[in-house]
Amino acid sequence: MAKKFYAIKEGFDFQNKCRVENMIVDTWDECVKYVKGAKGSKYKSFSNILQAKEYLNAGASMVTKQQDEYPKDIPLFYVDGSYNELTERYSYAFVAVKEEVIIEVKNGASEDNSFKAIRQIAGELEASIKAIEYSIEKGYKDIIILHDYVGVCYHATGEWERKEESSKRYYDKYNKLIKENGININFIKVNSHTGNLFNEITDEFAKAAINVNLKGETKKYLKSNCIKVLNNNIKNAFKDIVGEELIENIVVCQ
Repeated sequence: MAKKFYAIKEGFDFQNKCRVENMIVDTWDECVKYVKGAKGSKYKSFSNILQAKEYLNAGASMVTKQQDEYPKDIPLFYVDGSYNELTERYSYAFVAVKEEVIIEVKNGASEDNSFKAIRQIAGELEASIKAIEYSIEKGYKDIIILHDYVGVCYHATGEWERKEESSKRYYDKYNKLIKENGININFIKVNSHTGNLFNEITDEFAKAAINVNLKGETKKYLKSNCIKVLNNNIKNAFKDIVGEELIENIVVCQ
């Protein structure tokens, strides 16, 4: 029988009462000690150790950080998607930020309802690709993508199995873009609707693209604060989510 390797991404060592992460073992008997009865365990078997290591390394570029720990000197791309129940169409949006200034905003909606089965997920994935394409156009070689749906990272790296057509297309497009253009991408997971300003703004731009009701978080912030943007085009885009009454609190820095 061919030898197998078992890559344990997440498990639990019941004997020592501690979590197990990124471990490779070469027998099922040893693997089962760490995964059987372990809530949320993740593991796979492989025919060679290189494949096992690739599995453990997949998605390693995703981290979770507090907002004040984000790097300021490279572009940060907040991405999000939304879904309109009535039209069954999805939307996408990204907001690019550098040194606390919004340098670009892009949003849009699907032309039809062919991806209604996965709702806003299609928009989340498209937003990531749009952000990467914009970065290539601008010549950025290092960027960070901030997302509240973990699949933005895990579908890109191949850690998650690609069952849906949208996931397959996203994986292929993502890897083609980074390979052909030499762009380095790190992913940061943010929690949705927890007061992260730029994440809230991105969410509202995605909703505005398909006429979904806004929560009004950007308006609430602007009543006593300003938001800095790179140019007047971006300032004018904010009218879609804040109207005319608060637009003067969008400050152009250029």
